[in-house]
Amino acid sequence: MAIFTGDVGLQFTTHIANHYTVPQWVELAQLAHNNSFDQVWVNDNLGYRNVFVILTAIASRVPIKLGTAILVPYFRNPVDAADAFAALSELVDGREISVGIARGDYAQAGNQINLVKPISFVKETVQCMKHLFEGETVGYQDYPVLASFYQLKKDSSIHLRFSPKAPIRFYSGGNGPKIMRIAGQLMDGVLIGGFFIPLVRSGKLRELLAAAELGRTEFNRQTSLRKVCEINVSVSDDYERARIFPKRYIAHMLLVLDALGFSDAEFRALNIEPKAVKAIKAAFTAGGTIEDVATIITDAMVDAGFIAGRPGDCIEKLEEMCSYAQDYGFDQICLAKLGPDYGQAITLLAEEILPSIVQRRGSR
Repeated sequence: MAIFTGDVGLQFTTHIANHYTVPQWVELAQLAHNNSFDQVWVNDNLGYRNVFVILTAIASRVPIKLGTAILVPYFRNPVDAADAFAALSELVDGREISVGIARGDYAQAGNQINLVKPISFVKETVQCMKHLFEGETVGYQDYPVLASFYQLKKDSSIHLRFSPKAPIRFYSGGNGPKIMRIAGQLMDGVLIGGFFIPLVRSGKLRELLAAAELGRTEFNRQTSLRKVCEINVSVSDDYERARIFPKRYIAHMLLVLDALGFSDAEFRALNIEPKAVKAIKAAFTAGGTIEDVATIITDAMVDAGFIAGRPGDCIEKLEEMCSYAQDYGFDQICLAKLGPDYGQAITLLAEEILPSIVQRRGSR
């Protein structure tokens, strides 16, 4: 009997899987579609293949729902992003374009951009883009944080010269109660990103979802809040490769959890001793690279943020996380990071792991 009955998506994490070219991302999206996955989400980073190029390439060839997980607003002028998404909508045959949006992570955006007023920045970006999609004229004076950051003339205004041809909906990718509350007020859904596993195990997830629902109530939003969660997986027929692959991501994830205010007790709930987190922080402070720090990531740390191993190693752990997703009312699980070989991981997930866990689209 299926444990999860919602949609199943995949996240293409381009900076972790930088060896794939744009044509190969299209081929992987086609493989996902062939295996009945419902959606592909693509992340956004500077210095890697551009998110809009990848999305457009996929949309022109593969009939699958697309999204960003996540769009970093500091990288993208809101008007430029709005006309890019509106143009993309002409390629998707009416399928929703899902804009997962948040300030960006510490390891990438935080090292490249001064993340000024992050909550206001995300809020103004969503408001500005929504008004543009609705055909309204946007006056820059109404968006002071954006106007200052992008040097927009406050006495100027702009509107899109064409209309989107598909729904464009916003999902908050933030992990704090303030941004989740704003998500409930302004956005169509929430995207609990790559920290779903530690948020569940530490007990923090319920607080975040409650904040989003509070925002919904405050603004008397009548539509239900759509909920998507990323579950980090690293699946391979090579056990060692599957376990090594997550370590670079885990190295920065632990710093973010510390910055989010995880207590010693909450780290211990993840089977991680607080002194180990302090050692990782010290290694970075001493000038260690992500590759250096990855060498001291333990198996317990990997398990705190990933389901990693061969298919047989992953089924029971994924069942547990999917059970939480079902109980919390999530509409979609998005399997993220995937593993050292995306093609192999997609096939293993579809053929050997998901059939006993998820009621797939073709059997509903």
